Amino acid sequence: KCHFPGSRGLWFFMGGIVEPLEAMAIKLGSTRADNVKRGLPAGVSQVIYYNCETAEPLAFMEGSRVTVLRTGAAAAVGAKYLARPESNVAGIIGTGRVGSASLEALNESYCLEKVYAADVNEEARQSFVATARELYPFPVIEASPEQAVRAADILITATPARKPIVKKRWLSGGQHISAMGADRSGKQEMEAAALSEFRIVCDNVEQCLEYGELNNAYRAGLLDRGRIVGEIGEVILGRKEGRRSDEEITLFDSTGMGIQDAAVAKLIYDTALREGFGTLVEL
Repeated sequence: KCHFPGSRGLWFFMGGIVEPLEAMAIKLGSTRADNVKRGLPAGVSQVIYYNCETAEPLAFMEGSRVTVLRTGAAAAVGAKYLARPESNVAGIIGTGRVGSASLEALNESYCLEKVYAADVNEEARQSFVATARELYPFPVIEASPEQAVRAADILITATPARKPIVKKRWLSGGQHISAMGADRSGKQEMEAAALSEFRIVCDNVEQCLEYGELNNAYRAGLLDRGRIVGEIGEVILGRKEGRRSDEEITLFDSTGMGIQDAAVAKLIYDTALREGFGTLVEL
């Protein structure tokens, strides 16, 4: 990562290799806050997908869609391995593209009966609810953040918040939270006091302590590193124990990893070849 002079934005590179899949990719991206004034996305990124053996470039992709897909999938994976199996009510705080992708992926793992959707942006919230009602058979209800938190068995947060939007007093035993919004120092979706109540699993511990949901509380000395169980890969492989009881509140802190981009890029590339999508060019 590197910051542009002044407050123009951030420039970053994220690479990953998934050897069992023979998938290799790098994402190049930039965030420019002033883009919104120009009618452009605040974040712009591209993904280059490579031949894992020869390192030849095979595909060039728009990166935002890759990011949305892998982030939504990660939220659902966190829930799959940490939430109670009988969970059937979801809360989505942050109804943008990541919130939509998270619900889509979560619907593949759980038989949802109801979803509560919250967002400070009324237009985004209403659009999310209208679209979701067409896609899914279960009720999708507009809600405040408090209503979504109190009702949810599985809560997914996907906002750019820098002040807590999930309060400790709203939480109850047995819930699971996939916190997807914090990906930079200073971002925060959970009230710091609540973290001491959670059984915490990260996608990457070092990244989460530096700029994930844990970053502010850890820097302030409000969170002991020993409260972190480990990484989601360790839970999936059975090396670390995830949820231990129906009364625990579990938290999956996800900052995003290059291996996720590589895995999704491979899926997109293979699908494009099979279905004849994309434009073939010779370099």
